[in-house]
Amino acid sequence: MKKINMFSPAKRFYNVDSRVVELPGTALNLMGCTLAPGQESQPHNHFEDELFIFTEGHGLVRTAQETLEVNAGDAVHCARFESHTIRNLSDRQPLHFHSLYWDAGQLQPSEAEPPVDTLIFSTPPTPNGDLHLGHLSGPYIAGDVLKRVLSNSGAKVFYGSGRDDNQTYVLTCAAKENTSPKACADHYAQAIRETWQGFGIDMDLFITPDNQGEYADFAHHYLQRLHDQGLIYAKDTPVFVDDQGNALHEAFLNGGCPHCGESSDGNACEACGQPNQCTDLTQPRVKRDGRQPQLRIETRLFFRLSAFADDLSKYVQTANMPAHVYQLCHTMLTQGLPDICISHRSDWGIRHRLPSMQDQVMYVWFEMAFGYLWGASDLPVAGADRFARAAHCYSGSMDIVHCYGFDNAYYHTLLFPAVYLALGLTPPRHHVVNELLDLDGSKFSTSRRHLIWGKDFLAETGSDYARMALMLTRPEGMRSNFTVTRICARINELFPEKLSAWMQRLQARLAEHGGKIPEPGAWLSDQKNYHDELRQWIEGYRQAASTSTFSPLRMAEQVAQVIDRVSRFSAAQDYLLSAPGQPLSNHARTSLALQALTARWLAYATYPLMPGLSEQLTDLLNLAERECDPQQASAFFAAGHAPALHLRLELPRLSAEALARLMPGQTG
Repeated sequence: MKKINMFSPAKRFYNVDSRVVELPGTALNLMGCTLAPGQESQPHNHFEDELFIFTEGHGLVRTAQETLEVNAGDAVHCARFESHTIRNLSDRQPLHFHSLYWDAGQLQPSEAEPPVDTLIFSTPPTPNGDLHLGHLSGPYIAGDVLKRVLSNSGAKVFYGSGRDDNQTYVLTCAAKENTSPKACADHYAQAIRETWQGFGIDMDLFITPDNQGEYADFAHHYLQRLHDQGLIYAKDTPVFVDDQGNALHEAFLNGGCPHCGESSDGNACEACGQPNQCTDLTQPRVKRDGRQPQLRIETRLFFRLSAFADDLSKYVQTANMPAHVYQLCHTMLTQGLPDICISHRSDWGIRHRLPSMQDQVMYVWFEMAFGYLWGASDLPVAGADRFARAAHCYSGSMDIVHCYGFDNAYYHTLLFPAVYLALGLTPPRHHVVNELLDLDGSKFSTSRRHLIWGKDFLAETGSDYARMALMLTRPEGMRSNFTVTRICARINELFPEKLSAWMQRLQARLAEHGGKIPEPGAWLSDQKNYHDELRQWIEGYRQAASTSTFSPLRMAEQVAQVIDRVSRFSAAQDYLLSAPGQPLSNHARTSLALQALTARWLAYATYPLMPGLSEQLTDLLNLAERECDPQQASAFFAAGHAPALHLRLELPRLSAEALARLMPGQTG
């Protein structure tokens, strides 16, 4: 129990003597107010709703629309931004009243998703080369952004990928570079990990497949279970071979896609995303020499994908996936799902152990379904062995998110879910998918060297700028085009020009008026408009940062829009600022409080996208720790909070000339 004198000590606000009373643990604010005899408060408005409860005296409450006479026992409610005054009608007695006020427009905790433990996977890249910007703009930075977003919620979040060693593209790369497939895979897997590290991508899990050890045993355990259920069967089928009798699939073969007619390698088409049988390609050619392949009948293993048509139809309707991916699934389900060949005659990969199949290896995209389970089995979750831990993760107890490019969509939305359903597991609920990124109007291409390597771009931009540049141009829902000159100009405009200049201006204004952030005062119409816009951007960012509607592109766009807007807002508000050393007007207090609020939210919102900038803003605002709570990050600072005015944002300009030299065909 605590006794409080409601009316003293007091400070003067709007010509009213007011005593602020703390109400810890609530969203309400309380003041005891005294208006002297014959006095009237200054006209003002604010972003909070306010309830006046009159306890002694006789007065008037005026708004633009009406006037109310009040006495002790009366209460009057004023809506947020409703301008009002209070007048004491007595010449001898004070007017006493209580003011209760609250932010009726604040984002409510119930709107946020409850924290859910989450496992995020990005498709393991093929170690036949380092990563270029086309790769990085897709799953890898996106997965890291999502991990950082969800970590703010208090959930346990794990992010993993790996190396897809058993791809035939490793074989063709090794032959071209005159090295062994293993040496090729090891070299480029290390290069890929270094690139991830440079971009600030932090992996908790890393899948390293092996052909004969524990990983291979793990994959065969599940394959045997599927075989025992009758879901894997052997069938004699035509196979393409070259003039030396080598079986042709994937990287060894090219032709026209039987579904869309575009150029396609064996087994799957990058353009339309649908699988093929290799022998149904039009005008097929052996990649090594351009000759026409020959047909041979061989016995191979197939997975009964067709048996899961009904279950997959239901799954596709409930999982989160973009329109293009949904339409691919719908098309394949409507046409009738094919059974998928899961064995190829080869010396590279995990050899089958079923009778008479030891000269064939497991189809690498079928293997990947088990690869994700292997990665999950490394998590510190309940389970006595790898199989139990993998089953726990894919039991529905965790949110599973798969990040990948559209060309991998059929595997992640139909093939892998069918495997997991057959094993009694729960398929991933969320699919974060990117389309292709073009470079100056043409597809990124390693073979044609039409690309910019990730490490080269990083050396010129730094991690923060590189991440933001790729998220602002991320190909979500449709292909997008990366142009060096355009993205260089945009990054320079946003950060060294607008953000840095605005923050210096805000620091200078605060320094001129005591060095502390004021609480909001009265509000002008342009301040109300800006505040409403800021709330809309905050809400848009929150939706983009939600697992079910995740969009790193929209997150980056919201941050960019706020920087654009606050730069203009700040310049226009300078007219309100009084001379140094003079008291701030009520409207000037609102202006500075709004700008400080914007900086606070940017410190929160940039963390997933630009961790270094977030850290700088956190230090500059003198926050005790990084903002993790979106509600707190979108609230005004307590009056008197002192930022670190001696610090400056370090936001260098990018060199357009240096970046232009990274373009294909340019030399240093």
